[in-house]
Amino acid sequence: MEVRLDGKVALITAASEGLGFACAKHLAKAGCAVAICARREDVLARAREMLANASGAEVLAVPADLGSAAALKHLVDRVIEAFGRIDVLVLNSGHVDYGDLEELSDDQWRQAFDLLLMSAVRLARHCIPMMRANGGGNIVLLGSATMREPPPHLLLSTVMRLGVAGLAKTLARSLAPENIRVTLVAPGYFDTGRVHQRVRDIMQEKAASLHEASAEVSGLCAGSVRRTSSPTSSSFSQAGRQGS
Repeated sequence: MEVRLDGKVALITAASEGLGFACAKHLAKAGCAVAICARREDVLARAREMLANASGAEVLAVPADLGSAAALKHLVDRVIEAFGRIDVLVLNSGHVDYGDLEELSDDQWRQAFDLLLMSAVRLARHCIPMMRANGGGNIVLLGSATMREPPPHLLLSTVMRLGVAGLAKTLARSLAPENIRVTLVAPGYFDTGRVHQRVRDIMQEKAASLHEASAEVSGLCAGSVRRTSSPTSSSFSQAGRQGS
């Protein structure tokens, strides 16, 4: 069944490539006006053009750093200025540093906190009043399958995304009576530039061959998706194959 969202406005973050871009493309084709953001202006401009050409939808592209409170306020202000409302918020985020506990500095922890967790807190705080005034809305928080089965090299991502999971579950209960739906999605791995970069990192760190590094990443990906999708593992959603 085709779902139409004509007249709605969707804000999708980190949407110049990968999963964020795919979400924006789907929402645009469903009839939404879409606003997208990313840090790299050149890639963002190309994504805006591709979305507009593929869907015919209105597309606003705003450069923004999700780790900056001021940038997120500016982002929301631009969307409201352009479209007058926000009905759908899809919170996708960029990547944080790999590393184990003893390798990661306090600065890296703070950066991950702002990028992965506080971006969700801040954008939800900006968007919920508008959704309430409009009679409802949808907030989709994109996490990762690693929330359930953490691989050793994704400590920052796992810890912060577990915080996002707690935020999603709490908001889902408190906002349901106001017709604001909050959904947490925990995708597995899929083929992205981030996964390719991890392969290159392993090759450099361990002097591994392309085959060996690919096999290591493939094993982590398969294990994460397999364990997360176990019937007794978790109530989290699992879809696709995503690099965290």
